[in-house]
Amino acid sequence: MKVLFISQDDLVVEELALGLRLRWPGLLPLHAAKGPAVKSALSNEEPDLVMVCGDVPGLDVWSAIDHIRRLHDTPIVVCTNRSGEMEVVKALEAGADEFIRMPCNLLEVVARVMALMRRVGRIREQTNGTVMSCGDLAINPGTREAFLGSARLPLTPTEFKLLYLLVKNRHVTLTQEFIQRVIWAGDVGAAAAVKKYIQRLRRKLGDDAQNPTWIDTVYGVGYRFLSPAATTAA
Repeated sequence: MKVLFISQDDLVVEELALGLRLRWPGLLPLHAAKGPAVKSALSNEEPDLVMVCGDVPGLDVWSAIDHIRRLHDTPIVVCTNRSGEMEVVKALEAGADEFIRMPCNLLEVVARVMALMRRVGRIREQTNGTVMSCGDLAINPGTREAFLGSARLPLTPTEFKLLYLLVKNRHVTLTQEFIQRVIWAGDVGAAAAVKKYIQRLRRKLGDDAQNPTWIDTVYGVGYRFLSPAATTAA
């Protein structure tokens, strides 16, 4: 299991990683001590769990939670010495899944994380086995994988979410505002991101915007996913 620790305190990270290894011996800890490192790790490493242990330069606790939730559904545990009730409420309302007041017995930390991962596992199991096919494209929402023919598409979490949204609503024109609301939680600054991620999906699908096979631009409105016939071998 990959766990991303957001913290400036190496000792806290070592202690929490040691505790989690009691349950997950093969745990791979990822440590981000600055804002840019957090964003890079989320995009490139796709952690199974994020533990926010305090503010880091360029990213406070609340901004970290908000950033993660805009792009990922990764479970988030806030693990800090902030003990006020409003701190807990604020973290949970921002999108955190669990709040652990520190210092805390490591066995309790492990138990809370185990309970959280079980809940997440049950939710994800509900979508397992429901593979969506569209021509030569196959999407498995349970494993978050997409295949074009026999080739696995190297999609980031956000790219996968966008592709899944488009395929699930194929032949329906989705407005740019709707896509922003679903994928980027309605962030008004995400308008440019929609276009950028559509372009990235097109590149990975080998699609041509001028003569689309997969993603059609409905000018002035949004985008529509097409459903080409599967290629048959000669």
